[in-house]
Amino acid sequence: MKAEDVYKKYKKHVMKEVVEPIVAYEGKGSVLKDLDGKEYLDFTTGYAVAALGYNNPTVLKKVKDQLRRLTHCCHYLYYSIPVAELAEKLAQITPKNLVKTFFCNSGTEAVEGSIRLARKHSGKYELIALYRSHHGRSMGAASLTGNWLEKKAMGPYLPGVVHVPAPYCYRCSIGHEYPDCGIACAKMIEDTIQYATSGNVAGIFLEPILMDVTMVPPNGYLKQVRRICDNHGILLILDEVQTGLGRTGKMFAIEHWDVEVDIMALGKALGGGLPLGAYIASDRVAKAFEFLDFATSMGGNPLSCVASLETIKIILEEGLVENAARMGDYLMKRLRELEERHKLIGDIRGKGLMVGVELVKDHRTKAPATVEAERAKSKMREKGLLVILNDSTYRILPPLTVTKEEIDKAVDIFDLALREAG
Repeated sequence: MKAEDVYKKYKKHVMKEVVEPIVAYEGKGSVLKDLDGKEYLDFTTGYAVAALGYNNPTVLKKVKDQLRRLTHCCHYLYYSIPVAELAEKLAQITPKNLVKTFFCNSGTEAVEGSIRLARKHSGKYELIALYRSHHGRSMGAASLTGNWLEKKAMGPYLPGVVHVPAPYCYRCSIGHEYPDCGIACAKMIEDTIQYATSGNVAGIFLEPILMDVTMVPPNGYLKQVRRICDNHGILLILDEVQTGLGRTGKMFAIEHWDVEVDIMALGKALGGGLPLGAYIASDRVAKAFEFLDFATSMGGNPLSCVASLETIKIILEEGLVENAARMGDYLMKRLRELEERHKLIGDIRGKGLMVGVELVKDHRTKAPATVEAERAKSKMREKGLLVILNDSTYRILPPLTVTKEEIDKAVDIFDLALREAG
């Protein structure tokens, strides 16, 4: 089959637009190869799904071994060894108070389950989420998402969801500057509870790093949110679907700020390249869960669970969390070298191997350089580099196994693309 044949079939039969004009065919490590044999340095890793890069041989072996025994086991009907082992492992590696897990198929589904558990435990129904957040595209997850583009023409959404300004210091919604602001966006949550809810708030949903704009909150923000939750009897629910499993230079991003969490949603890298989501809760919160409060036929699939177990083992044994921290620092250093040469670069931010580069037309007005950003992304693809673009912010997500040589190659392509697009 030729690429054109695939494009035609998609146009006729697939209900989806595709971002990149590439037919992905095979991959190994950091490299993705298309149907025509062209190789790309993939710094999207499938939206952070392929944490170890493509086709890790030891993960593949574990999946093949499991294929010979059992491909499906509904863990609502039967006990499953991979589910038991993975739940135990997650209790060991997640923040200390998180002990009980429900497995599903994706991060979006994990967010849905987190909503249900938070409401069941608290007996309350209202939820607070952030501007510019992304939690998924099912009805509950989309209700939390703070971006109208992903919700247009599909409402009404869940009642009782209130959004507050995000800690997006480069583009503060309330016109302040950190640190003189005293982290006003966190303080606004207090007013929101008092004036924009009915006092029945079950939980505050947060991404520790805002995924779509790769915005790292200022120090003190998450601790303030935790205090607000404690003062009002509200659960803190963390969406670590993209930030989890070593991505930010810690096993989980919340470890950068040492804040206790009540429920954590996981996905993407959790499945080792296969579909898997989970939400894990403290024993206090998990006690509210009863049979059929949430169910899924395919969640906790044994193939995905053994892939997850092997992925976690490799991350721990090969020091990939530490590699993400070191290579993340190196990537930021190399990107900052470009700031002097490219006026389009307005801000560079991130933690570990979750890095954002925001392009602007003017440093004073910060007008987004959306046209230039799209043009540069096309240039990068032509030269063999894949990155994610949201508006005028590139999200750069190399595999945790990335090397200095691969980073140097990617930054050189980034440099050339910006030069040609500017």
